[in-house]
Amino acid sequence: MKFASLLLASAVMLISCDKTGGDDTGLDAGFQISSNKNVIQSNGADAVTFTAELDGKDVTAETTFYLKDSMTPLDGNKLTADKVGVYHVIGMYGTFYTEEPIAVTAIDMEVPAPAEDPAASNTSFVHRAFLNQYTGTGCGYCPGMVSALRAAFEDEETKNMAVHAAVHSYNAGDPAYIGAPKASGYPYMEIDMAVSFSYDLDPDAKAGVLKKALSERVSVPAKVGISANPISKDDVLVVTVEVKAAEDGEYNLGVWFLQDNVYGQQTDYLGIADNSYNYHENCVRSADSRFGSSFAGHPLGQIKKGETAQRTFVLNIDREAWKLKDLNDLHFAAFVTAKNGRNYNVVNVVDCKISEPTPYQYK
Repeated sequence: MKFASLLLASAVMLISCDKTGGDDTGLDAGFQISSNKNVIQSNGADAVTFTAELDGKDVTAETTFYLKDSMTPLDGNKLTADKVGVYHVIGMYGTFYTEEPIAVTAIDMEVPAPAEDPAASNTSFVHRAFLNQYTGTGCGYCPGMVSALRAAFEDEETKNMAVHAAVHSYNAGDPAYIGAPKASGYPYMEIDMAVSFSYDLDPDAKAGVLKKALSERVSVPAKVGISANPISKDDVLVVTVEVKAAEDGEYNLGVWFLQDNVYGQQTDYLGIADNSYNYHENCVRSADSRFGSSFAGHPLGQIKKGETAQRTFVLNIDREAWKLKDLNDLHFAAFVTAKNGRNYNVVNVVDCKISEPTPYQYK
């Protein structure tokens, strides 16, 4: 059975807004529920455990947890499943309740463990920046931005500093179209949800600016490392991502699933696009990172230096809609954000294959 990627973190509030880094509006609530996992095996034994807090006080014992669709109470604070599907759980404590449920996905295969850590005591990680390109096949000025990116990436050292994701959210007729996140204007580029660039007429100058910005972002030590372990069955991809902290902090985790070799005729007002511009790489097919009003990732909570936290993500691979001929054209970017003022910025990212584990990348 196939599933949509509907894996929301604790007390998620879905708001009609398409920011990436966003701000912290709507993220805090007096009564909140959380879970120790978001994906379980549908064997009737694997269980997810829920907890509840009111203004920071543990009220789990006094909270009743329900399946939202049927308002059936759970047996205590645990949920098991003997059928494949997505289960939505809410909590009620006195007059307090959670408006948005926690989604738990039950799958008919074993949930993958985290990738093996080759150096458990090491916290010195390779640092890469997350470069998000907002373009579309119907955007006539977008080849200028793509040209700047290509020029910047001609330098192998610069290319290795970044993980690139192409967000085709401009026009619905785009074969790689995704409805969100969106940009305020197109073309647009963002690095780590912190530094942004809009269109100008000088791709070579823009390439120089991009190279400088990427170098500055990765010049500081990485606050976290990221590993991933994917498995797949019947076009359902399940990925467990683990985060290890190099610095104490509260972190969020997201995964954007990407596809290469997507063909789409590119509009070009600049007269610079040859046939290669009709083949699009790193196209975002699913941005599983929405929390509150942003796409800054699902909260992992506080992680102390040397400790880890994890989350599992599920993707329904739609070969027909995506015109996907080769599964090797799929990969994913796993990224971590941390709060910076009212915004959330990416503090590290890795590009992962769907066919093998990605261990922590140490310096």
